[in-house]
Amino acid sequence: MKYIKIGILVSLFASPYNVIGSSWYQVEVIVFERLNPYLDGEKWQDGVITTKDDAVELQVPDINNKLVPYMILNKSRNQLNGVEKVLNSSSEYKLLIHLSWQQPATQRKQSRYVHLQRLDGTSSTLETNIKEIEDEPDFIDELISSNKIIDGTIRVRSGFYLHADIDFSYFKNLPYENKILRVNEESFIGTSDKYVINHKETRKIKLDEIHYFDHPMLGLILQVSRLDIEN
Repeated sequence: MKYIKIGILVSLFASPYNVIGSSWYQVEVIVFERLNPYLDGEKWQDGVITTKDDAVELQVPDINNKLVPYMILNKSRNQLNGVEKVLNSSSEYKLLIHLSWQQPATQRKQSRYVHLQRLDGTSSTLETNIKEIEDEPDFIDELISSNKIIDGTIRVRSGFYLHADIDFSYFKNLPYENKILRVNEESFIGTSDKYVINHKETRKIKLDEIHYFDHPMLGLILQVSRLDIEN
């Protein structure tokens, strides 16, 4: 299903890694939800929360070292601020995540998934993308899952072509007519009414182009460019 409005919006607007030719990327991501999604009678199966144990958590900006892998860049470096402005001015969408980070250009075997998350009520994505606690018990994720809006990963990998792999879980309260309840005992575990809606996609991408990953309930906009080392 294609969404014309978003298509028009997008069109307007020393390292342990095996670095390819010492080149680095700036990866910029916008994630937004649709406030009034057109479901057209679609039914949604409660999905599964998928986690990648080796996913990278984004790092706090370090002014003393410009080439820190997976470091969040200052907002002034963002290239999609115009898209953010349009989303914020619309009553149809809610911005969930907008940030950019730097990473080395690596071959597929060395490429890493980057963890992105947005919790309900948080005003900044920075705090939820910095790893503060090591070796959390598995049950912690279950306890806080009801507070999540978005939880997922993005991987940008190099080769003969550049590819992006996205794997996101979207947590949404669905109206009864759009629910498909599981009939096993797992349906009664926990008190949250939120359903997990998965969106997973792999796509060949090009540098500097704006790529839009579409879903009836949310959207993801991605741009990968060469990192400006001078800034």
